[in-house]
Amino acid sequence: MRGSWLSILALLGVPFLAASSHASEPLPPSEAAALLQRIADASRRMGYEGVFLFQHDGSVQTLMVSNRPSGGVMESRLITMDGTQREVRCTQQSSVTLMINGTQLRLEKRLNNRHFPDLLPENAAPLANWYSVRLGAPDRVAGRECGNVELTPKDLFRWGYLLCIDRTTSFPLRAVMVNGEGQPLMQYSFGEIRLGALPKADPRPMPPVPDAAKPVANERIVANGLPPGFTRIAAVRRQLPNRSDEVEHWVFSDGLTHVSLFLEPARQPVEAIKGQSKQGMINMIKRQVGGFQATILGEAPWATVESIALGLEEKR
Repeated sequence: MRGSWLSILALLGVPFLAASSHASEPLPPSEAAALLQRIADASRRMGYEGVFLFQHDGSVQTLMVSNRPSGGVMESRLITMDGTQREVRCTQQSSVTLMINGTQLRLEKRLNNRHFPDLLPENAAPLANWYSVRLGAPDRVAGRECGNVELTPKDLFRWGYLLCIDRTTSFPLRAVMVNGEGQPLMQYSFGEIRLGALPKADPRPMPPVPDAAKPVANERIVANGLPPGFTRIAAVRRQLPNRSDEVEHWVFSDGLTHVSLFLEPARQPVEAIKGQSKQGMINMIKRQVGGFQATILGEAPWATVESIALGLEEKR
């Protein structure tokens, strides 16, 4: 097994650092960037199909996933196999969720077109600025030999990740999000996978979905002093469930961690609220900014959500 892990290092041009129950010393930044980019490319460009388990907040869900080239574009599908019947279809340009309730079909345009195993951004190399990358022990996932790669944040603004990547392709077979104490917050793990597969195309045509989101114009709020590495990657106006008025939805990210901001007119003074999920994985702040109610939340450390919330100001 140890030899199999050595083979992936040779493919990546990375010198071997002794694997143990703990990760090795951090890779030099250039080698870390190259490894992260290879992982990102493998999950995005390779044809595959498989089934994985998603563990989150005490629950477990089974999902089927596939990725196939079609006319020069990769098309992926993510289908729930238990619980609510739901399907996500993605290309590099768009993503749509299909919610099936009996005979009723509801379609929703999604801002984000990424899902496991496509967790790293298309340009993954800059993540090496914000995460130390270490090589860990060899392992097996879904019957395939893989090696652990540990992404450790260099600051308090992001969670860490432990990936197990296929020894011959760098394809991520398992991903675990961990907090600052190394405790798992969320895990994806393939139970079965066919790499290099060419999944069959879905014979059902995709119904046209109007894009209800509109670009934000005449911004009246600014976000100052974002955490290092974070930028605003989206800003749209959209209708949310159970809301009569449109809200502004902004998304901030370092490429791996994402935080959302929802802005809506404050019809009365807003009472500041701070909240945290049971596992401490989702953090939220609600506060008034000028004439707006701002709700900031994300699967991100408290320091990240707080920094973004406190940096919001009314545009002068």
